[in-house]
Amino acid sequence: MKVLNIKSIAGIFLLVCLLGNSFGQIKNREMIPVGVASVDITPESPMRLSGYGSRKTVFDSVEQKLWAKAMAIGTDEEGPSVIITLDLVGFPAVFAERLAYRVGHTSRVERKNLAITATHTHSGPETGALLNIFGRHLSGQELNQVVEYMMGLEDKVLGLVKEALANRQPSYINYSKGTASFAMNRRVIEDGKWTGFGQTPDGPVEHDLPLLHITDQKGRTRALLLNYACHGTTLMGDHNFVHGDWMGTAQEMIEKEFPGATAMVVIGCGADSNPQPRNEFKYVEQHGKAITDEVVRVIKKEKARPVTQAPTTTFKYFPLYYDHVPSKKEYMAKAEQDNAEGLFARNSLETLSRGGVIPDSYQYPLQVFSFGKELTMVFMGGEVVVDYVHRLKKELNNDDLWVNAYANDITCYIASERLFDEGGYEVDGSMHYYNKPSRFAKNTEDRIVAEIIRLINKLP
Repeated sequence: MKVLNIKSIAGIFLLVCLLGNSFGQIKNREMIPVGVASVDITPESPMRLSGYGSRKTVFDSVEQKLWAKAMAIGTDEEGPSVIITLDLVGFPAVFAERLAYRVGHTSRVERKNLAITATHTHSGPETGALLNIFGRHLSGQELNQVVEYMMGLEDKVLGLVKEALANRQPSYINYSKGTASFAMNRRVIEDGKWTGFGQTPDGPVEHDLPLLHITDQKGRTRALLLNYACHGTTLMGDHNFVHGDWMGTAQEMIEKEFPGATAMVVIGCGADSNPQPRNEFKYVEQHGKAITDEVVRVIKKEKARPVTQAPTTTFKYFPLYYDHVPSKKEYMAKAEQDNAEGLFARNSLETLSRGGVIPDSYQYPLQVFSFGKELTMVFMGGEVVVDYVHRLKKELNNDDLWVNAYANDITCYIASERLFDEGGYEVDGSMHYYNKPSRFAKNTEDRIVAEIIRLINKLP
């Protein structure tokens, strides 16, 4: 029989004490009320899909259901926060504000505590955010379908929020981070200028995959919220069917890996990134599996950081100024064009003929959720390019900063200073799809970054 010496006994005693302290910390860690809910938002009858102007007819079939999902965090006394994900290309600000108004009148959720995001699938219904994308006015029937869909969506999401609030239960929230590599910069640059879309392997991209893992007291997974910065464009314009793209497939696969859990995807600053490879249905499965495999790996292998506070929040609309508002004469010169720019010119002339004005700025939504010192989550409106997340992480010296785009309003593309110099689709060519008169002013990136940092610093 081996006799333990004093040093061995002391070592064991110290180990037991350390383990006891560790177990005590886990056991005594405060739980946070979290509720989740899902509702099917697949169009009930064929209508126009958004994301590609090349589609000419209503959709042919439904290959995957679309979902709205909600995660409610915190107590009524604190004022609960809710994150909503919608399997849509986007939505206009009027939808978000109408929904926020109704949510605020039926619950304790204030506007600043309600974050509404879109997965930006290009295989979902037109929502009123991109009406100019077809280069013509929708017919009366097509427009009625959009209005009816959005009214029904508003009712469904209101019920969704009520359900998520009602099923809150004590939960542990853990933050961790993985990576995925299928996002690739899509801007082809020659001699410092944009020449078109393609594959730019050495272009800037964001491959981080931050993850919130929600468990019950016994460690069973209740929900997962993940972020990845990549367009929902694996499927393209000749795929005229309803589908959630890689985001919808990832959610399905993750929920199969974690039975009974709700998986939610928010999109980061990936407006200038496309999934690669793409344009074949098999690649949707490939990218969804890549996300799922990484989520499983991170949960099993990586050390998570406990999140022990419900978020404190702030929200504001911030003016972004256009570089140039065309004159009536300029609109007249473009009104005959048979494209989105011509349609925008005709719409603008109609506005001017009624005595209206074309605004010189746009009210841009910015929102921050601060989970104390443990995690900061930023919500930016529109299609935000990758430079923003890289710059914010650097200036805040926070590589774990979580930045969501496509939030609270589809807006338009939010280009960076680098892109202003290069020009191209995200800077100029897409603005008319979103009813915007021109690119934004060149100081836009500096102003947005400064305002986000100010909002972050004002929160505890």
